[in-house]
Formats: sequence, C-alpha cells, structure tokens
Amino acid sequence: MTSWKRIGLKDFEFPKIVKYNKKYLSFEEGAKKEVSLNMVTDITSLPSPKIEDNFTGVGTEFILNVKKNYNAGIDLHIPKDLKIKEPIRLDFYLDEKNNHLVDFNNIYAKENSEITIVIDYKSIDNVEGFHNGFTNIFAEKGSVVNIIKLQRLNSKTLNFDSNFSRVESEAKVNFVSIELGSKLTGFNYTSILEEEKSYSNLSSIYLGDKEMKLDLEYTMIHKGIRSQSNIETRGALLDNARKVFRGNLDFKRGSRSSKGVELENVLLLSPTSKSDSIPALLCEEDNVEGEHAVSAGQIDKSKLFYIMSRGLSEKEAKKLIVESSFKPIIDKIPFEDLRSEINIDIERRLIHG
Repeated sequence: MTSWKRIGLKDFEFPKIVKYNKKYLSFEEGAKKEVSLNMVTDITSLPSPKIEDNFTGVGTEFILNVKKNYNAGIDLHIPKDLKIKEPIRLDFYLDEKNNHLVDFNNIYAKENSEITIVIDYKSIDNVEGFHNGFTNIFAEKGSVVNIIKLQRLNSKTLNFDSNFSRVESEAKVNFVSIELGSKLTGFNYTSILEEEKSYSNLSSIYLGDKEMKLDLEYTMIHKGIRSQSNIETRGALLDNARKVFRGNLDFKRGSRSSKGVELENVLLLSPTSKSDSIPALLCEEDNVEGEHAVSAGQIDKSKLFYIMSRGLSEKEAKKLIVESSFKPIIDKIPFEDLRSEINIDIERRLIHG
C-alpha cells in the first residue's frame, strides 16, 4: 500500500464496492446523437479500462481497484471536427445509500474536436464515504479537451483521484482541479505531451481546514518539440490542515524548444497548519525552458491592515484575499449554480469555521 508518509494513511482497507444507483449524467439531448457516449450502469457494463503501463496515479493499488471494481463513469468519443458548445455535466453525489463511488471516465477527442466536461463530487449528508476514480483523456491532433473537477466531499470521506492525458500535435488539454473537501485526498494528474506543439494546462485551488489532509501531484512529461505546459496552483490552509504539493516538469530527449512552468502560492491562515512543496525539474534535452516557483506564508500584514481600515473584520479581510486569489480559477466553471455554491462554502468556512 502507498505509504502516504507525509500526510498519513493508517490501517486502510478497500471497502466492498456495490452498485452506484444515483443518476449522474446531464447532457444536451441533441448533442447525444452526435457523439458515442456510454454510461456505466453496472460494474461489468464496460470492458476493463486501458491504462498506461507506467502510470501509477495516486498508487498502483488504487488504479487496480478502479480496473476491477468501477461502478460509475462514462465512455465518451467525440467525432472528428465536432465542437460541442454545451458542457457535459457529471454529478457524483454520495449519500447513505450510495456512499462508495469508484468511477472510470474515458474521454477520446478525435482530430479538431472540442468538448468541456464538468465533474462534481459532493456529499449530500454526513455519511462516511469512499471515492476512488480514474479519468483517462486522449486528445488527437488539433482537439481541445476541457476538464473541470470539483471535490466537495464531507470530512468523513476518503478521496483518491487519478487522471491521465495524452496530447497529440497542436491539441490542448485544459484541466481544472478544485479541492475543497474530504478527510484525506490523494490527487494525481499526469499529462504526456506526445507531439509537436502539444499543450497541457493544469489550474488548481485547494482549501484545507480542521484536520484535512491533501497530497497533490501534478506531472507534465514533454516528448514533442515546442510543447508547452503550465501548472498553476493556489491554496489556503487553516486550523490543523496539512498539504503536500508535488509539481514535476520532465523534458524528455527530443522535446527541444519546449517550455514548462509550475507555480504554487499558498496562504497559511493558522500557525498550526502545515504545507510541504516539492517542485522538481527533470531534463534530458538542452534547448528547453523550465520554470518553477513556490511561495508560502501568512497574509501580508500591511495588506490586511489596509482592507480592515475599510471597515471589515479580520476574518472578512482574510476571506476577501482568499476569494480574490481563487476567483480566476472558479470563474472557469461554466455553471453558475456550482460557482455560487463554492463561494458560499468558502465564506462559511473562513468566517464561521
């Protein structure tokens, strides 16, 4: 079992997975006729997922669990040159009768196609839950795939999510990760920029409070010439929350003239919260450009004083600063109800605890 030595995962055993019975797919009826879309209705309704040989995600054991036991998800193929404007929405809600979710989502975008998919994981009661997921993305030449994931599970739920993308020439994968819940989260996103001018972008935010633990790993593997990647992470920690950030830029031989950037900024709102950041830059090619920067610390006192002088309390001032940091990424969500719910949740936790 993966050790999780920095955040701790003790005495863990995989729960027995049963059928997931909640409706989770929302998609414009007209667009359904243009794509190949299968929804998982039973544990054995789709063939075993094809997973990259060397891809371990958050841990080999968790990948194997998805392959054997997935009980929800989609298998989506977008035809060549088809650009779908209406986002697909997957609402995976955990409750007392559906508290174990293992989802496999396969997205295959053919040449010059475009798709946006929003996946929301949310607890709707206080049940002890378990989520283990794997999302596989293949973007053919010139295609654009936008994936937005929201994780709002309760403080009794364990969350393990692995994500992989392979990007061909002039294709783009834009991945947004919003981590706001769970007792413990292990999250991995790995992207292989396979061919010339391939592009992969990861934008993420996280908010940790109480005893919450997060292990976040983002990896960009450059193989094609003139490929580009960007990792932008913004976070805030309070109470006794702990977080580990691992950002990896890996330039393979043959990826000349490529560029990768990774940035993390975390606000420590409590002296008892803890943040570990481990950026890495690997290189086998001479003519490449790699940048990484990490900043972690308390809110600037002069900035805090200035905002409070306008009549806000200290908590309200801190909330405003966190919200301004998170807003550019939250605004990428194409559904107003989700944006509103997230903003309300952030305000509640920062103001009322």
